[in-house]
Amino acid sequence: MIRLMKKVFLIIFLSLLFFSFFVPNLILAGGTGCPTEGLVPCGNVDTCPCELCDFFVMIDNWIKGLLFLVVPPLAVLMIAIGGGMYIISQGNPEMLSRAKRLFTAVVIGLLIIYGAWLFVNTFLMAIGVAEWTGLKEGWWIIPCD
Repeated sequence: MIRLMKKVFLIIFLSLLFFSFFVPNLILAGGTGCPTEGLVPCGNVDTCPCELCDFFVMIDNWIKGLLFLVVPPLAVLMIAIGGGMYIISQGNPEMLSRAKRLFTAVVIGLLIIYGAWLFVNTFLMAIGVAEWTGLKEGWWIIPCD
């Protein structure tokens, strides 16, 4: 059992190390002009100084990064770990119970994360935010010139 847990932690560590090579590409603004991608939308003092609106765009980029770049691979990893635990449980009721709890926790977590966005979106569309704010593209898009 201890050897299995060491292997699982090793796989998680190597996966995090592998994904850490992609994170700098997401964070760095780069370029000489105002970047349109990346988590930080400004910062080149010469051509694109940061303004207050860029702070809200940065928070929006962080939320999008978490919702679409971090949560799905993490959920898949947790489901794979739960599946591995389910397969190798072989009659061990404790490990089978842990695998089922892991599956349940992943599904509940995904429902909370994406259900909250769906709830807020439905509420804001029902009260007509697009009409009285002028945000015809959607309330989640931050127009920053």
